[in-house]
Parts: sequence; C-alpha cells; structure tokens
Amino acid sequence: MLFLLSSTRAFVPTGVPLARHLSSLSATHLPQITLLGGFLGSGKTTTLKNILENKAGLKIGVIVNDVAEVNIDAALVKDARNPNSYGGESISSVQLSNGCACCSLSSELLDSLSTLTDMSEEPFDHVVVELSGVADPMAVKGTFEGGGGHPVSKKINLKDTKVVTLVDSSTFGIDWMSWNSAGERENWVDEGDECSAGQKVTELLAEQVESADTIVVNKIDLSDSVRTSQAMEVVRSLNPTAKVFKSEFGRAPLEELLTGVSSPAAETEKNECCSNPKCESKTQSTTEASSHSHSHSHDHSTSTSSCSDSKCTDPTHDHSHSHSHSSANNAGITSFTYQASTPFNMNRLLNVLNTWPVPVKDELDVVAMSSYNSGEVTMKDGEKVDNPFISILRSKGFCWMAPNSWEGKGDQWRHETAMYWSHAGKHFGITSAGKWWGSLEGKEQVKMFLEDKPEEYERIMKTDWVTEEFGDRRQELVFIGVNYDEKKIRECLDECLLTEEEMEAYRRNLNNFKQTTVDVGSGGASLFSESTGNYN
Repeated sequence: MLFLLSSTRAFVPTGVPLARHLSSLSATHLPQITLLGGFLGSGKTTTLKNILENKAGLKIGVIVNDVAEVNIDAALVKDARNPNSYGGESISSVQLSNGCACCSLSSELLDSLSTLTDMSEEPFDHVVVELSGVADPMAVKGTFEGGGGHPVSKKINLKDTKVVTLVDSSTFGIDWMSWNSAGERENWVDEGDECSAGQKVTELLAEQVESADTIVVNKIDLSDSVRTSQAMEVVRSLNPTAKVFKSEFGRAPLEELLTGVSSPAAETEKNECCSNPKCESKTQSTTEASSHSHSHSHDHSTSTSSCSDSKCTDPTHDHSHSHSHSSANNAGITSFTYQASTPFNMNRLLNVLNTWPVPVKDELDVVAMSSYNSGEVTMKDGEKVDNPFISILRSKGFCWMAPNSWEGKGDQWRHETAMYWSHAGKHFGITSAGKWWGSLEGKEQVKMFLEDKPEEYERIMKTDWVTEEFGDRRQELVFIGVNYDEKKIRECLDECLLTEEEMEAYRRNLNNFKQTTVDVGSGGASLFSESTGNYN
C-alpha cells in the first residue's frame, strides 16, 4: 500500500478564517489526528480534497493512499524528496513493506507520521489519515493510543484520535445484504493481501460505522430519499453516540471533521435555513443526545429531515407535504442486551444458529422487516419460517462456551477463551477473542497486568467481573432489529445455557482438569468447523 505524505493549509467556503475560532488548538497543544474511513467509493478522497482546498488558515498534515486521486492543486502540496519541485511545494511518499492495513500498519504508520512532522518547518494544527477501504479504524486508533513510546508522540497527540466514517447512501442497503468478501470486490485489496481479502463486506461496514465518532452519510445526490433515510436510521442504531450528517460530494462541517475547530459561520448557516429548531440540515448533528427528527404529520417517506420554511433551499430538507409514513424512520429500530453468567451448551447453541434465518433480498428493506414478526415469512426455498431472529439487523458481543470434552485432546480451551459473536446482514460468525481476564490467578494478577491502565482495571471490575467464581466469563450480546420479539429471543438463548445439573458437572470437570494439567490451551479460531461453514 502506498501512503503519500503532504502538508497544506485548509480553508472554509465562507472565507471566515477558522484559525481565529479554535476552541482547543494552540501553540501549546499537540496536533490531533482524524482517521478518515469508509469503503472504496464512499467519498473519502473527495472529503479530503474539500478539507485541503477549503480556506481556513489551518496547517493540515495528510497521509493519503494515492495523491493522484486527491487531484488537488500541486501548489498546495509540499515534497520532502524534491524541495525544488512545484516551486518549493511538494509531496513525500512512503512505501509500506506489507499492504495489509489490518495486520502490519502499526510501526510503519507511526514512522510515517514522524516523517510527516519532520518535513514541515512549522508545526501542524491537525493531521488527517485517509484509511484504505478495508482498514479497521479501531485497530489503527489502537496503534496510535499504544504509541506513547514512539518519538512522534512528542509531536502529535496520539491519545485523542477522532474517527470519521463515510457511508455511501446509494449503496448502503446493497452492501449490508452482500455475500461478498473484500477480496471479491474489484480493486478493494492489493494482490496477495489475504488478511484483508477474507473480510466480509457487511462486517466491515458495521465495524467502520460502529467505530466512528462522526458519520457522514454521503452521496445523497445519487441516492433517493428512502435509501438515504434508511441509511441514516441504521447507522444511528448501530452507533447511537456518533454525530451523523447527510452530505453531497463529501461536504461536511470542517469543525466536525477536525477536533477542536469551531466556526461561527457554520453556526449561522445552521440557523438560517429552517425555522424549526429540530430540523436537521447538512451542517447539523443527528446524535441521540439532541435528536432533530420531526414528529409532525408531514411526509416521512422521502427524507429524515422535513422543513416548514417555504424559502428554504437546503437540498437535504424535505419540502413535500404528502402523508405517507412508510419509511425507515417509522420502522422502529431498537436494541437490547442479553446477559447471563452461565456458559452456553455448544450443541444447543449450534442448533439455534443452524436455523438462523438468512435474508434472501439483495438490498436491505427495513420497512419490510418491520412486518416479519407479525406472522410466518416465506423464504426463498418456499419454507415458512417463524423465527424470533428474523427481524434482527445486527448482533454482536462476547459469549462463554462450555467445553464438549474435558478429556484428552478435547476442547477444554473453551473454558479460558472468550468467543466473539458477530452477525450482520447475511453473515454470522463466532470466533476466538482471546483469553478471559478471569483466566488469570485472581483480581490481583489482573491489576498487576493493567498497572499502567488503572482506569481499565476499574472498568473491568465494575462492568465485566460478573461473578467471583468465574470472573468476567459471561454472555453479553447486543441485538439490534425491527419489531422483534425480545421475550422469545431471550427464551431461545436461555434454553442454550447450562442447567444447574450441567453446571455442577462443569465445576467437577474443571476441578479434575486443573489437577491434571496447568495449560488449558490457546483456543481455536472459530466455533464452527469447515463442515458447518455457513457461519464462517
């Protein structure tokens, strides 16, 4: 993967210098980082181009995948390799030895940041890193947060990285229902990058949305109002704490992309168009904390933002006054968390998962899903299904599996291994997520392990350590869906838990096993074997 380093100054369309309105950036503050994520074609490069070409007096350092795609004025970009090129303004490139963004990015990306800061005579106000379409923003953010010992940590704030994810509203529903892996999408991964190629498109989409601090639902000019409304509703349900914006051509408020920036001009623009204080526009956040949805009787089938101002020209506002209510806004996407402190019987759980209803549609239709639990649904093969999971859009979390066999080369490792449950669209998987903290010898050993992170230790003890006997071993699964029967889902999962008699046998087997061995193994890669590959 080729990363190109560039430095430029950014500007806002209004011509009002944002540098005069910085809320936290100053000479005494280290520049912060924005990670710009999203699929290939979602508009990352266009958004980055907007940041670079806006006029705000901020000095922005940038790491991009391909500077040619940004296609900005060469006079804006500075080259450390050739100081005389472009009249002294230029580009510096760094070739990573391995293109797998999810596996080998860490040290080289930190080195790239160091190179970026070294090439600039003046300190940056902010740094933007454009991620590849298959990158996991949380993994990259973790790289920065763990880079405190790297020299670049003295030049750039690695602890407060902001994640911005772009979503293509015109293809969101199709991507959500895709069977594809990243390697099956044209130009998504480099040749030989097996790590990235194996990632499922739907899984990537969900994780990129869930990891974001700000979500830009882009390309609304290429989408219709129903698809845009649905994309907005689903991303809100996946990440209720993020700020969500609609956008055309990657245009989003600069103060929402770059940490610490505040523009009075943007505040004025928010209030000029629509007299309704709850109306959301391209410059308004749609967070849960300050919802801007409308509850009146005007049209809810064409947009998530309706507006009563007849003079309003904002294309993101709906000015239709029909009375249709068949939209994602009314579909009622909600969530709940299933928790238990008893392990699952693997065979009973597999019986449930093997009957998990797989959607047959090629594009997500939240409104149609809202009617699924009103009765039986006919599947593609003609079978009628009445399954409580049929209206679930997304489910994820940690689960605790009981070993099937404690003897010989059995699966005793399941006692020590946390399993990660992840379902999105048509894909389902349960994979190893490492050891439970409870596999260590008591709380004191956990505290010693986390001596440099006391806040994390306190969080684990408060939220994850559910029993003194088994520590943080638990079931903790979040379900997001439409008009689902929560009671039936809970009952279905409860039936998979070990009974009291089975728990007594579990304790006896565990005690016998501890007396005969010290190492319980490292755990397997997945709950499912190749023969049950429906869920890989």
